[in-house]
Amino acid sequence: MHPSAGLIEKLANEAPHWTPEEESNLRRPFDYLASSPGKNFRAELIQIFNSFYELPDHRIAIISKLVEILHTSSLLIDDIEDSSEWRRGLRAAHLVYGVPMTINTANYMYFYAMECLKELGNGCDDPSLSKLLIIFNEEMMDLHRGQGLDIYWRDCFMVPTETEYLNMVMNKTGGLFRLTVRLMEVFSPSFSGAKSLVPLSNLLGILYQIRDDFMNLQDAKMIENKGFADDVSEGKLSFPIIHGITHGSSNGNTLVWDILKQRTHDDALKKRLVCYLEDTSGSMEYTRRRVKDVGLLIKEKYLSSMQDRGYDSSALGKVVDRLCAI
Repeated sequence: MHPSAGLIEKLANEAPHWTPEEESNLRRPFDYLASSPGKNFRAELIQIFNSFYELPDHRIAIISKLVEILHTSSLLIDDIEDSSEWRRGLRAAHLVYGVPMTINTANYMYFYAMECLKELGNGCDDPSLSKLLIIFNEEMMDLHRGQGLDIYWRDCFMVPTETEYLNMVMNKTGGLFRLTVRLMEVFSPSFSGAKSLVPLSNLLGILYQIRDDFMNLQDAKMIENKGFADDVSEGKLSFPIIHGITHGSSNGNTLVWDILKQRTHDDALKKRLVCYLEDTSGSMEYTRRRVKDVGLLIKEKYLSSMQDRGYDSSALGKVVDRLCAI
């Protein structure tokens, strides 16, 4: 028998070796993006939600870590799928570390986040841990369904209806909000199954995404971080762009479609598109109104109900006001 056979047999009877250095190398694209923090909106929401669910600090810390890992990992994949060049003021990770490594790292971190469920469920019985895994899997599937529809519409030049768009957003953007709430409800001592905040988290996802679509086309901070009207360069069918295309179709004007299909980086062309949305189709004003409509719905239907049940909803009200200030 060759001398190396003994070594091979020894390796086969052990768990695969994995060193801290190898872990660090694998995580480089993730750590690179995580080193430039985002708006921490999800972490803020988790703290606010916990005023209703009353989880201990150690579980809130684990949920916050899990959600942030998923969010950062999804951005790594998004930037590849959208051919983005910038994220949070940095060169996109796949342009620094390469597409193959960035995809693998993002996928690895999805599973790393799943490992956090074991930490979250420490001390729980098997049925509770199974419930956590089911929730995680359902929301990750929804997230990818939403992202897949968004890409499908873009690449097949299909314009969704507003209702189709909102349903996509509930999957894509609402998924992490929903995941947060559903995990918290598993452990909440004050939650009995009634008055879930899942519908509210869906509305917050819709509000957040419509606002983000609006801001992408003209907000100075987003321009600094990602470039001017980055959604146009991606060919993205965002909320105001869908409205602008629909308006143009009914008036024989294909300007928005024509520019969007080019996925141009020409700022002059992108400014023509944004000017059309602002001055001709009224799409930017329509988006402003829809943001305020959703914000009003949240306040009148959900925040007032929370106050009636004895909860202080002022912090959440301030978040909604901030999102509506466009």
